Amino acid sequence: MSFKQKKTLTQKIKWWVNTRIVGFWRVKVSGYVKQKMAPAPDTVKFNRDASPMPAPSNDGITVILTAYKRSEYLEQQIEALRAQTVPPTEIWVWSNRSDDELRDMSKLADRVVASNSNFLFWGRFALANLVRTKYVAFFDDDILPQPRWFENCLATIASGHDGILGGSGVLLPIEGGYSSKHKAGWNGNHYNSPVQVDLVGHAWFMNKAHVQYMWREEPVSWDNGEDIHLSYMALKYGGIKTIVPPHPENDQSLWSCRPDFGKIVGRLNVATYKTKDHKNTRSEIVNSHTKDGWQVVKKHSDYSLPKEKNFTE
Repeated sequence: MSFKQKKTLTQKIKWWVNTRIVGFWRVKVSGYVKQKMAPAPDTVKFNRDASPMPAPSNDGITVILTAYKRSEYLEQQIEALRAQTVPPTEIWVWSNRSDDELRDMSKLADRVVASNSNFLFWGRFALANLVRTKYVAFFDDDILPQPRWFENCLATIASGHDGILGGSGVLLPIEGGYSSKHKAGWNGNHYNSPVQVDLVGHAWFMNKAHVQYMWREEPVSWDNGEDIHLSYMALKYGGIKTIVPPHPENDQSLWSCRPDFGKIVGRLNVATYKTKDHKNTRSEIVNSHTKDGWQVVKKHSDYSLPKEKNFTE
């Protein structure tokens, strides 16, 4: 057992002088002088300040968009989101650093985060931990949601298909590795019913509580595969399935993306899938998760797809 040593009167006076008088000059006055002598720092100015963060809610949707090299399409995305039959509570923009100048989107979005680093696709999912609404949605910058997409997602959850919902789903091959040959969603097979897949991309919709699973383990790669990582982590730690809501051929108002927009913008040279070793890296991620115990959907004994299939790309 240790006992507090009593200070003498001299020690008490010395302590007071050092922490009050000497400390004042050393810390406050010195800091003030350095501040005045230092060159003026560069400043970041926004056209509009965001309102204070709201209290947590048991309802509502927060959308997180990413600005990188295709920010010229953000205005169209935001207009499409505001026009949803179930409009979002707030729209946030995460701006990654690129060769282009960062554009100030504060007039269009409710909140803007400007980064001097390129955090690729991970930044938006990290930001999602700060969301105060019940649901959170993400969109790649080449996706233009149709007016009933959020309505579709909420109806899918209400019908008993809660999970990581997305607009472009992939059914991985049984033999291993990554392949997007079998897809469901706006750019794949169009089903009239929800369909379980291994992973989704392009657009995500989920209960904010599901975001936590993404950070349970370090990703296999920080360069690619956030969609694979999210779906596997949610399944592994939460038993959360990945699902594509209905994309009926005769009602594109429910779709996650207007197909002409997605096809044209998605084929620009800045698209991630055009980067070197894209598929190889994704195969390595899938194989790593398979070794860890991940069973792809096609291996499940009860695997079956809805009978209603309208179209395949």
